[in-house]
Amino acid sequence: MARSRNQGPRLRSLAIVAVLALLAVLAARASAAPPGEREIYDADDGDDDLEPTVAAVDGPRAAPLGFAVPAPRSRLAPPLDVGAVVAAAYRAASLDGDPAPSWRTRTRLAALVPWVSARGGREAAWRDVDDPTLDYTDIYDVRATWHLDRLVFDPNEIRIEAMAVSRRRERRRVAEAAIHTYYEWLALLAAAGTSARWATRADEVHAELDAMTDGWFSTALARQPPAAKAR
Repeated sequence: MARSRNQGPRLRSLAIVAVLALLAVLAARASAAPPGEREIYDADDGDDDLEPTVAAVDGPRAAPLGFAVPAPRSRLAPPLDVGAVVAAAYRAASLDGDPAPSWRTRTRLAALVPWVSARGGREAAWRDVDDPTLDYTDIYDVRATWHLDRLVFDPNEIRIEAMAVSRRRERRRVAEAAIHTYYEWLALLAAAGTSARWATRADEVHAELDAMTDGWFSTALARQPPAAKAR
């Protein structure tokens, strides 16, 4: 009898441990799901055996609109080269060139240009003769000074290098934004035929590309042949 009484609490403890282990496994599987995906169930057929389909959810940019951006169905070449889009974004942001080499060259050559200083004055002289008089003489002083040590190193080179690093960092930021926005527009353009909301979002991203490239995007797209635009 004592043995049967001890088996009851032991079985209940094992059942509680099993339930807790099952809950831990389910929680781990739920947290391991990719954050950029969600399950969408089709409830039109009314069956209990609903098969989930996974749709990619757009990033924070599309979060206010509350819908997913599907991948483009067409595998054809895009209407514009992404490198041309990035180059246009560089030009619009005045980051298309690298003025640092020119700055360094002019900084070194500036050492060959002298610093010129000039000053003038008048000097009085006493003449001790029968009729004492004062003589005045105009004096002019012109000097030219060269700082040839700047041919080897100029302190402004440190500032030039810091500005060059900042420009490279800004170029990476502009390129990343242009590439992301352009491929988002391609995905939305491919999905625009399925729903009007995709077309509206595609127009919005198109306007962003125009602002990013100072109007170059629409102009370049209009020059493409109709076959390329239909892609």
